Amino acid sequence: MTLNNEKVCVSIPNNGKGIGADLTRNISTLHKIKDADFDIFVILESELSKLSDSGLDSEVLESVSLSPCYMTSSGEEVFSTPYLNVRLKTEQDISILSSYAELYGLKIVKKVSLMPLWYILSVSPSAGGNAVDIANSLWESGKFAAALPDLCSVGDLCSNDPLFGLQWGLCNGDFPDMDISASPAWEYATGKGVRIAILDSGVDMSHIDLAANISNLSYNTETGTSPSASNGEHATHCAGIAAAIKDNGIQIAGVAPEAEIISISSSFDSTTNSRIKRAEGIVWAYQHGADIISNSWSSSSPHAAIDEAIYDAFRYGRHGKGCVVVFASGNDTTNINLVKYPANCNDTILAVGAIKNDGSRADFSHYGAALDIVAPGVNVLSTLPHNKTGYNDGTSMACPHVAGVAALILERNSELTATQVNSIINGNAKKIEGVDFDVTKSDGTWNEEYGYGLVDAYSAVINTPGTVYIQDETITGSRVISAADKVYVGRDVTNDKPYGNVRFGPGQITIKAKSVTVKNSTTVPLGTTLTIVNQ
Repeated sequence: MTLNNEKVCVSIPNNGKGIGADLTRNISTLHKIKDADFDIFVILESELSKLSDSGLDSEVLESVSLSPCYMTSSGEEVFSTPYLNVRLKTEQDISILSSYAELYGLKIVKKVSLMPLWYILSVSPSAGGNAVDIANSLWESGKFAAALPDLCSVGDLCSNDPLFGLQWGLCNGDFPDMDISASPAWEYATGKGVRIAILDSGVDMSHIDLAANISNLSYNTETGTSPSASNGEHATHCAGIAAAIKDNGIQIAGVAPEAEIISISSSFDSTTNSRIKRAEGIVWAYQHGADIISNSWSSSSPHAAIDEAIYDAFRYGRHGKGCVVVFASGNDTTNINLVKYPANCNDTILAVGAIKNDGSRADFSHYGAALDIVAPGVNVLSTLPHNKTGYNDGTSMACPHVAGVAALILERNSELTATQVNSIINGNAKKIEGVDFDVTKSDGTWNEEYGYGLVDAYSAVINTPGTVYIQDETITGSRVISAADKVYVGRDVTNDKPYGNVRFGPGQITIKAKSVTVKNSTTVPLGTTLTIVNQ
């Protein structure tokens, strides 16, 4: 390998808080390397001097570790991380490893469970060297069977779908990090168990890259019956962006590739009562279990029925936690500095504008006070009817990117309210270089053309709270309660909810989490099936 003096790998312990996100506000990051304990970024060596001005406090700056980047003989870039891997000669040599870890200021992270002579260690600034240097020293000591630094590369193809490399919105090869960081997010969530309603022209439900994710529920707003119709290509393109199947060797990948797609069709041609029928489609969506309603359309004028339907989706959807409602901000050149209706009619809507692959606002993308977030919306590849694919432009394409990210969040924690999901998306957006986010709002700094910034799937997912408390509630019917980490049920647990008993049922209740604690202040009456799944 040849040392690449132009780049350096920066590692910051994140303590579960994603501290490194502050780094990207003043320093252009070339790559982000996914890890649970560190925020790891590859930057230009010339950008190192900006670290002290990055907004990180002195304690965090003191915890920053730097490691080298290399080029292999085949021309592939590889980056050394703060980790090294060591193999003992015998199990009794763990004491030797502990001594060397103390000598070099290393942390023994864990034993590799299925290969018990192997250990993972990490370096710190006090180590006096990077993982490459220390691994060499350990090997040269002769005390270990193997010692080598952890090297990784950032490959574009984190999916075996043949057209994935053309989906710049998911992984941008021309402008690194000017994408939604889908690949690292998929290590944590894929949208499984979450339902996205696409209220649009009607999805091609037999499409080869969508069919396995299509719900058996659908609705035609024109006839008031099921199934939905297919009135052109628009809805199928939006559906593929949100939730096309990943790793099936076919075509593309969606943002939430295991989410369920509910097709709700409407006629957007000149038909009578079209707007009130769309309102009815929103109501049908939340009444039939949609978690997210993606709307890549606008209306020339407000309609009270649409306002009411959106309000009710927030009030009654998801058993009172609220549907996440996402709308395109609008496309055209008239009053472009105003977000179009209905995206502007309710503060709880996620209004989405569009950017090009270099991060600049798309010329057609409406902006203004109601804008929340931006997403890829120019030259976007997705599915088309009759098993085809193709490119489209529009805030219509940006909207389902955000709907997909919402699905990733809700897989991690299904108990979040719609408002909480919105705040996670807004608060973890990427701040685009050269854009002045000079207005402070509830979820952070904001810009009228870019909202809170570019939606960031990875940051949103890792910053989704993973602990759920259930207190003072009666939960009935068919319910699945899931969280990334822990669920606590009962009166005698601590959080800010009212202090009271919990009653499950009657019905079928499933709780899914890594750890589930049910206190004896919880009652499960006859006629109830309570299933606990440790995942």
